[in-house]
Amino acid sequence: MAHIDIPMKDIYFSSKKGAFLNITTSSRLDHSLKQQIDKMITVPSSHRIIIPSAIELESFRKEVKSIFIETFDDVFVVSHDHLPDTIGSTAIVPLHKMATHYVVISTEPTSKKKSQFAIAALKNNTSVSITFKMKRNIVLYIDGKSFLNGDVYNLTLDRFETYQISHETDLTGTVIESSVPIAVFSGNTCNRLENIGACDHLIQQIIPTRELDKTYIVPPNTNDRRTKVRITATESSNIMYTVNGITQTVTINKLDSFDTILSSRRACVIESKTPITVTSFGLRSSKSTMGDPSMTVVPGINQYIDYYKTVVPAGFSFNYVTIMIKQSLKDSIRINNTLTNGSNIVFEENVSFMNLTYNVRSIRVPEGEISVSTTCGEHFGLMFSGVKTYAAYGFSAILL
Repeated sequence: MAHIDIPMKDIYFSSKKGAFLNITTSSRLDHSLKQQIDKMITVPSSHRIIIPSAIELESFRKEVKSIFIETFDDVFVVSHDHLPDTIGSTAIVPLHKMATHYVVISTEPTSKKKSQFAIAALKNNTSVSITFKMKRNIVLYIDGKSFLNGDVYNLTLDRFETYQISHETDLTGTVIESSVPIAVFSGNTCNRLENIGACDHLIQQIIPTRELDKTYIVPPNTNDRRTKVRITATESSNIMYTVNGITQTVTINKLDSFDTILSSRRACVIESKTPITVTSFGLRSSKSTMGDPSMTVVPGINQYIDYYKTVVPAGFSFNYVTIMIKQSLKDSIRINNTLTNGSNIVFEENVSFMNLTYNVRSIRVPEGEISVSTTCGEHFGLMFSGVKTYAAYGFSAILL
C-alpha cells in the first residue's frame, strides 16, 4: 500500500524444513520491474528479498502490482516496509486462507494523511463490492462519482490486478465482498495516534471474516508504550473485556468498533458471542522517544499453532516476541530450541477465562532468524514487535 515517502521493501521467508518458492508477477507489469521481482528461489531456512519501491500502489487506479508466491511447503512470510523514521510490517496470509468477505480496519487520519485499503485479485473477472463506512461523512470521489457513508462501489479486477482506495477519514467497518477469494490490506499512509509522538506507516493484511475468532488475548507493548486496542464487530454483540481481573461489558453494533487503552503492564482478554476482529496499535513511549504507532492484527486463541519461524528485522534497539500459552505448559516453550533465559523476560502476567489460565510473556530477542515451539506440541499464540527512536513495527506469525 501507499507510504508517505518511498520506502525500502523487504520480504522475509522462513521454513522449518526448507522450501522452494516461485515468485511471479503479471505479464502486463513493466518489463524492467518484472525482471527484478520474478524468480525461483530455494529457502533452506530463511531468506530475504528486496522489492523495488516502484511496486508501491497509487490510489484509485487499477494496476497490476500483485506479487504471487507459490510453494508446496510450509513457509512463514513477512513484508517489511521501512524508512529511517517510519515502519510498516505485516504477516502475509496464505492463499488457501483468503476468502470473499472482509472488514477494513484503519484509524482516523491526522492532518494531510490518509486511511486506506487495497485489494488484490487472484483470478480473472473478480467482481468486488465495497460498502463504505466512514467515521466522518466526507465525500469520496472515485472516477468522477461521489460516495458517502453507506454507499456501494463496484468494480471488476483480473488476476494480478490491484486497486487502492484512500480517504481523509477512518474507514474501519467498510465491508469488501467479492465473487471469488481476494487479498485485502488496510491501514494508514502514516498516522499519529492519541496525540503523542509522530506518525508511522500502519499496514496489516486483513483476516477474512470467516477466519475470525470469538476469544482473544491482547498483550501490552513494552518500553512504556501503551496499547490502543480496537474491537470491531462483524455482527451486533455484547463484548466482555477483562484487564487486571476486572471485567467490563460493552455492546457493539454491527460493523462498529470500540477502543480501549492498555498500560504497558497489563494484558487484556476479550470474549464475544460472535466473531470479532481485534487490532493492537502500539503508541509512542510515554517516557522516551522509543517507538511511534504500530499496527498488529491479534490472533484469536483458535488460530494458535504449535510452531513458528520467522526473521526478526535488523536495525531496532529492542525486539520482542510475546507468547500466549496455557499457564501449566509455559515451561515447554523453546526459542531456537533453547529454554527461555529469565533475564530476557520483560513482561509476564497470567490471565484467566473459560476456566482456563494463560501465561502471557514478552521476551527480548536478537535480530535474525528465530523459531519458537513447544516440547509437547501445544498450540500457542505469538506476536512480534520492535522499537527504536521514532519508529516501531509489529506483526503476528501466520503460516503459509
